[in-house]
Amino acid sequence: MVTIGVICAMDSEFDLIREALSHGEIQTVGRCEFLSAERAGKRVVAATCGVGKVNAAVCAQMLISRFGADYVINSGVAGALSDRLRILDLVAARTVFYHDLEERLLQKYFPHCSRFPADERLASLVEELAAGQGVRCVRGEIVSGEQFVTDSAVKERIARETRADAIEMEGAAVGHACYLSGVPFAVVRCISDGADDSGGMDYDTFVGHAARRCAKITLGLIDRI
Repeated sequence: MVTIGVICAMDSEFDLIREALSHGEIQTVGRCEFLSAERAGKRVVAATCGVGKVNAAVCAQMLISRFGADYVINSGVAGALSDRLRILDLVAARTVFYHDLEERLLQKYFPHCSRFPADERLASLVEELAAGQGVRCVRGEIVSGEQFVTDSAVKERIARETRADAIEMEGAAVGHACYLSGVPFAVVRCISDGADDSGGMDYDTFVGHAARRCAKITLGLIDRI
């Protein structure tokens, strides 16, 4: 049976997924809880990892090493860096990378890769699912770092330096762990804010809707894998 790992950072991103897997069982590994259930003929193991890159990487590696995940999906909300994205649009990652770690260091030293490619088939399925639900979806680059950006000047600097489409705090770490283990992954994000001076207010307004929209797409992706 195929095993699919799902990672969300926050409860708001995980609520709909938890509800869909409520028939499953909780398994505890260290301080982390994983919800394991069957869905659409697959074993799904899902967790809320908490915010930040270390939490996300540890959770992803547990899904791979402890539960044998064949695929890993990171689902949640993000801020828009690109002008082509609007609030409540979806982003299916083409690549994920860090905005707060010099790329040359990861290129010079192990793993000699600084941008981690998401699985093309999974990204295509996300686009198909979004189209079927009438949701605008962009396939693009997502950057991660230890910062919740709500400052237009900071946003402009990161956008200029990375040319990425969206920004969040976990996706690159998930992709990094999956890359090292040779496990295909998807990072699926719904835009909750513009990562600018009004980002905090927009986030509070739209995070619930964005999180549910992304979770719904993620559940559809599980069914299609």
